[in-house]
Amino acid sequence: MKVGGVSRLWLTVVAVFAVLSAIFLAPNVFGDKLPGWWSKAFPSSGIRLGLDLRGGVFIQLGVETDRGVGRRLETVAASVREEFDDPETAIVNSGVKDLVLSMEFADAATLAKARRVVERRFEEFIAEAEGNTLRIFAEQFGMAQIRDDSMEQVRQVIENRVLDFGLVEPSITKLGSDRIVIQVPGASEGDRDRIVDIIKKTAVLEFKIVRGGGFSREEALTNAEVEEESELAEKELAVHPSYEGGNENFFVTEAAAQVTGEHISDARLIFDQFGGPAVSFSFSSQGAEKFGRLTEENIGNRLAIVLDGVVKSAPVIQSRISFEGQITGSFTQDEARDLALILRSGALPVPVSVQQEQLIGPSLGKDSIQKGKLSMLVGGALVIVFMAFYYRAHGIVANIALGLNMFLIMGLLASLGITLTLPGIAGIVLTLGIAVDGNIIIFERVREEMRAGKSHVHAIETGYGRSVRTILDANVTTLLAGFVLFWFGNGPVKGFAATLCAGIVCTVFSNLIVARLISSAVWREKAT
Repeated sequence: MKVGGVSRLWLTVVAVFAVLSAIFLAPNVFGDKLPGWWSKAFPSSGIRLGLDLRGGVFIQLGVETDRGVGRRLETVAASVREEFDDPETAIVNSGVKDLVLSMEFADAATLAKARRVVERRFEEFIAEAEGNTLRIFAEQFGMAQIRDDSMEQVRQVIENRVLDFGLVEPSITKLGSDRIVIQVPGASEGDRDRIVDIIKKTAVLEFKIVRGGGFSREEALTNAEVEEESELAEKELAVHPSYEGGNENFFVTEAAAQVTGEHISDARLIFDQFGGPAVSFSFSSQGAEKFGRLTEENIGNRLAIVLDGVVKSAPVIQSRISFEGQITGSFTQDEARDLALILRSGALPVPVSVQQEQLIGPSLGKDSIQKGKLSMLVGGALVIVFMAFYYRAHGIVANIALGLNMFLIMGLLASLGITLTLPGIAGIVLTLGIAVDGNIIIFERVREEMRAGKSHVHAIETGYGRSVRTILDANVTTLLAGFVLFWFGNGPVKGFAATLCAGIVCTVFSNLIVARLISSAVWREKAT
């Protein structure tokens, strides 16, 4: 059905897209002036500005992915040990060096059993026997898979920590095979220090039974009834420094932890009985069962709470404890809150290091926005004047369609949650140029039809019809190039590709639908 010669269906489609764009862009226009119910009914984020436009923190981390391979080999060794009733007799020697696990066995039978365990459970590893020694190492594909897994685990942990920190719209992306880039728009210099501190902390939490403590390391060994530190490994003990100092700077504990931080389901800031900041944590059901059994069997003994190898506190176990516990110490309120955040997000599987950190000031973002606005206004004004001067009425129609095209592009960016960056603005400017080119192609076809003696209305219909294939050919190839850039690109390249793709879609719609509807409506009205 047509209204004044114009398709009602397409008029409805254009109107719906325009209204949706207005809804998505309203938060950018009205900000805090929007009513409270708006965020419940409609999206409240609008277009998000990137780090180069808004300012914030940029951090590049290096990830020691080889440590992930080492940890995996340690898991293999532990699994092999579990297969023997007396592993100390079956396994003569074991160790990891240069990403190769070497295990020497007492005889050929135990070696064969261990080899079957490795080949059955760990497909990514190869086991080769040399005498009574089994050498276990990852093949190339398995090595790459373990490194990728380590990168993804680190990315997820960091994402949880940064999101839990309370800053909105952080971007955490993998860069290559061993780097992660974190961008937090709007973060201040004070936030940067805390973010870096939170990210770098490994936060391995262990609960170990204390076997001795003292002011010095030697005193702690003596109280643990051990003469030399070298005897600790033989007795499956370990020595840890203490966080608080005082009369007990060192503790000797059991080497293996029966309960670790992976069993924690929640952690939060609290204040202890003296009003000092502390961290309260809760266990998962599995962790609660293990912790309850550990505390029940060791009533009267001291329990060391060890964080990243340092004893935070060592209270005496008074009764069975199942679901909750506390970590006390000389924390500030922010330190206790950050520790709770780290415990909730889990420990990093491998160490990370800060390779680059940069605080981008908001002044740079404001300056970039002003220059971007100025360039778009100047460029847009020149295009509008040229089109109106050269194509007269058709040029004015093209300018109206161009304005609506810009509006639809911004609405589409907001609806897709694409962050606008400086390269993204370049992508938008490029698509506007492509839109003008498309209009020129169409108008030249219309002029050809009019020179052939056809009426204005008929020339418009034929001119637009003849231009469809040319417009689609040019824009589809650009759109495919944009998809490839987005898929393989990172950072600025991805931002440019995202706006380019969104701009191309809106430009084709604007050229072939919006401009045609306006032209048909105007010249059919004149013809009647």
